[in-house]
Amino acid sequence: MSMNKETGTAANYYVSQLYHEAVRYNLDINTMLAQTGISPASIDKPTERIGAEKLSALQLLIWQALDDECMGLATDAVKVGTYNMMGRITVHQPDLQKAFELGSKFYDLVTNAYKIRLEVDDDSAFLGFDLLEPEKDPNFMLSEILILAWHRYGSWLIADHLPLVETHFNYPRPSHVTEYSYLFPGIHIFNSDKLGFVFPKAYLQRTVEQNEASLKLFMRRCPLELFQRYQSDYSLASELKKLIRKSLDQGALSIEGAAEALNMSKRTLMRKIKVEGTSYQQLKDIVRRDEAITQLTKSLTPVNKISEAIGFSEPAVFSRAFHHWTGQSPAKYRETHKKPTQPAKPKKSAKSIAK
Repeated sequence: MSMNKETGTAANYYVSQLYHEAVRYNLDINTMLAQTGISPASIDKPTERIGAEKLSALQLLIWQALDDECMGLATDAVKVGTYNMMGRITVHQPDLQKAFELGSKFYDLVTNAYKIRLEVDDDSAFLGFDLLEPEKDPNFMLSEILILAWHRYGSWLIADHLPLVETHFNYPRPSHVTEYSYLFPGIHIFNSDKLGFVFPKAYLQRTVEQNEASLKLFMRRCPLELFQRYQSDYSLASELKKLIRKSLDQGALSIEGAAEALNMSKRTLMRKIKVEGTSYQQLKDIVRRDEAITQLTKSLTPVNKISEAIGFSEPAVFSRAFHHWTGQSPAKYRETHKKPTQPAKPKKSAKSIAK
C-alpha cells in the first residue's frame, strides 16, 4: 500500500533549532540553507512556516555532516544509516509487536544514547524512550524526533495509522505546542514521568505489510516521513482533507456534508476520525491554514478574496482564525514573509536598439 501525503508546512521552531545545532558544531550552515532553499532571514521567526520538504532536507544535511542521527543531542552518536538498518532487520517480522521488540533490542546493542521499551497491559501498549543524558537535549528536539520516528515507522509497517491514545512528554508544554495537534494527534500529557506514546494493544498483533523493496522507498523519504502523519490510501482523514480542499471556495464543507458525501452518518464519521487520532475541525484548520499561507506568500490576492476562497463568511472571522494559527494577522504575515519580486528590466528605446 502506498503512502498518500500532502507535503505541507512545518513550524519555524524546527528549522531554527536545526540552524542553532549546526552553528554549535561549526557546520557550514549558510551553504546548507542555500542548498535547501531556506532563507536565513526566516530563522527564529516563530510565525513563519517552512515547507516540510526544506526542513527535512536541512535535517538530512546535518545528519550527514555530523554522521549522527541524534544530531549531537545524545550521549553517543548514532551513525547515519542506523535507522535504515533497524528497518531492514524488523521489516521481516510477522507482526508489529515482534518488530518493535526486535527494533528495541537492536538499538540496545548499537548505542547507549537511549533505551527503548515496550510495555503492554490489558488494553494498551506503551513505547517509551529513556535518554541516558536528557540534559543534552535541552529543547527536546531529539525527544520529539524519537516519538515521530517510531510512531511513523510503526504506522508504515502495518500500512495504517497507528492511533495515539496518549503521548507523554517528560518536559513542560513547549512554545510550539500548537504543532502537536498535527504531529501527535490525541491526548498530550506534559511534565510526565516518562517519554513515549500509548496506543491500543490490539495493534501489536497487526501484520507487517511491508517488505525490503517498500522499505527502500520509505527510507529514501526520511526524515521527511517523520514530520508528516502517515495516511494510508484508505485513510478517512486523507479523504476528508481532499473533500475539504475541493469545497473551500464554496464555504468549506460542513461535517454533515462530508458525512453525506462519504455515505455515512455524522456520528459514524466522528467516531472513525477519532480512532485515527484527529477531528474534523483539526483537518479543516490544517487545510485552510496551509492554503491561506500559500496564497498570502505566493500571490497578490487581496486578503478579503483569500478569506472568501478558503470558506470564511467574513474577513474579520478569517483574520481572527489566522492570528490563532500563526500569531499574526494575514496582512502582517504577508508583509513579513512575502517573496521578493524581481525589478522589471528597463525597456530599450528604439534609439538604443538601432545602435
